[in-house]
Amino acid sequence: MATIYFIAPLYFIFSFTIRYLYSIIYMMSVSAAVINIKDSSEVMDAIQDGKVFEYVLHDPSPESKENLKNIVLEFLKKINLEKSYNLLCLCLEEIISNSVKANIKRAYFISHNLDINKPEDYEKGMKYFKEEGLCKIKDMTFVKKINDMGLYVKLYFLILNNGLTITAKNNSVISKEEIDRVNKKLKLSENKSPEDLFMNSIDQTEGAGLGIIMIKKILSQISSAPDCFAISATETETITELKIIP
Repeated sequence: MATIYFIAPLYFIFSFTIRYLYSIIYMMSVSAAVINIKDSSEVMDAIQDGKVFEYVLHDPSPESKENLKNIVLEFLKKINLEKSYNLLCLCLEEIISNSVKANIKRAYFISHNLDINKPEDYEKGMKYFKEEGLCKIKDMTFVKKINDMGLYVKLYFLILNNGLTITAKNNSVISKEEIDRVNKKLKLSENKSPEDLFMNSIDQTEGAGLGIIMIKKILSQISSAPDCFAISATETETITELKIIP
C-alpha cells in the first residue's frame, strides 16, 4: 500500500477547517438526548452478528464525539485496521461538519424565503451564505430554527466480507447542482499533486472544497476499495458512504 506522506502538507489547512466548523457546531443544542454508549454491548453485538449499528448524532458535544471515536475503534479492530483510526476519525469529522453546515444552509435559505433547488435562488443565496450563514449560528433564534426543523446526522456501521462500511445520512438534501460540484471536485482531484489541488480544485461558490477532496485522498490510502468514497441523495436524505477494506 502506498504511503501517505504526499498529503501531509495539506493536513494543516484540512484540520483547521474541521476545527473551525466544530467550534461552531458545539454551540448547537437540541431537545433530543444523545445516544450514550456507556455499555458497549450494543456495538459488540452488532459487530459479532454482522448487523448494522446506528448512531444518531443529535448534538456533537465532546461526549458524543468521544462515543463515536470509541465505536470507530471497535469496528476497526474487527478488520485489523486500528492503525487507520486517526485518519478515519479525521474523515468522519469532516463529513459531520459538512452535514451540520448543510443544516445551517437549509435553515438559512428557508429563513430568507429562498428555494435551494431553484438555480436563481441558489445563486442568490450562496452569494451571501458564506458571509452571513455561518455567522448566524451565534444567533440563538436562528439556532432554534435549526433545532425545531428536526435536522439530524445519522451514522451506520456494518462489517461485511472483512470490510467496514460507514454510511452517514443527513436530512438536508443536497441539490443536483451541489452533487455536480462534488463530482467535479473529485474528478479534478484525480492524479493531482498537492499544488494542483490548491490551484485548480477550488470552487468559489462553496469555498475551497478541499475537505471532500482530502477525504477521498485519505481513504484511497487506507482502503483498497475502488469505491471507497461516494456521495448521493434520495428525496429525503443526503448519503455519504465510506468503504474501508484492508
